Amino acid sequence: MTCDEIRAMYTVYIERVADFARKEYLRTLSYRVQETPLEEQSEDTLALVEDRYFPGEFDLAEGRLSRAMNDLPLLRHQVLILVFIEKLPAQEISERLGCSVSYVYKQKCLALQKLKETRESDDREQ
Repeated sequence: MTCDEIRAMYTVYIERVADFARKEYLRTLSYRVQETPLEEQSEDTLALVEDRYFPGEFDLAEGRLSRAMNDLPLLRHQVLILVFIEKLPAQEISERLGCSVSYVYKQKCLALQKLKETRESDDREQ
């Protein structure tokens, strides 16, 4: 096989791949939902959506979690921040806080247990 024949076969292959990719792209375009940024929506439209889909008091789970986190003792709050936000290992957290590694694990466990209890009590109230 000559170099020109290989080049011709490769060109045909690339053209077929490009054609398939174009068709696939156009096919997925037809399934996309028309989106409009919230900033471009009128206040009336947003009010209608809120009244229809979120009747009554609307409380985000993030807000409940934030309130529950603020109710934790300071040390437990710090441990959760260091574990889940800063992604520090227990050894480093214990060095920062001046306590043992097992104490860090215990505080993490107690904090998560308290957050779980708070979530369950909120769920029962709703």
